[in-house]
Amino acid sequence: MKTVIALSALVASTLAQSGYFGVMSTRSASPVHFRTLTARGGKFFLGGGPPSSYCPPEVGDACPSGNSTVLAGGVGTLSLGVVVPGGQQVYVAPDGTLSYTAPHSAWKPDGSVVDGWNKTEGENFGNLAFEGGLVACPAAQGQGYQVFGQIEGFETGPDCLGFNSLTINATEAGAWEY
Repeated sequence: MKTVIALSALVASTLAQSGYFGVMSTRSASPVHFRTLTARGGKFFLGGGPPSSYCPPEVGDACPSGNSTVLAGGVGTLSLGVVVPGGQQVYVAPDGTLSYTAPHSAWKPDGSVVDGWNKTEGENFGNLAFEGGLVACPAAQGQGYQVFGQIEGFETGPDCLGFNSLTINATEAGAWEY
């Protein structure tokens, strides 16, 4: 029994040390409860389809699956868990949209917020928080809910919902790039 407990602790420790994690929203009795955070088209959504991942053909089987959105960091700043050289940074655009940089580029609109993230570890799940909070607002038909960071000047709509972000450790990058 002690061996099983020790092995479980070792596996959990290894996963946490990888620095990669996924996010699931929680807000009881709401349409965003237990939806996964998805990187799609430079923005983030809860539900509404798969991530917009890409892998160059020459990389072949060495690419991560790209089937889920994986993040990295969460202490101050946040990035996508990708393999592409230079990575992809997560930021809150001046209009409040939770966004990420294009591959091979660090460009962000003037006035974007890159810091204010805090990831904590728990016994089974962790938590990812943004300084001003995160909200999800209904997106276009079939796109789920678009995620926004609450920054100065951002006003939520009547159908927007605040939510908590549970983190689930991952073992590797989620995609070559999103």
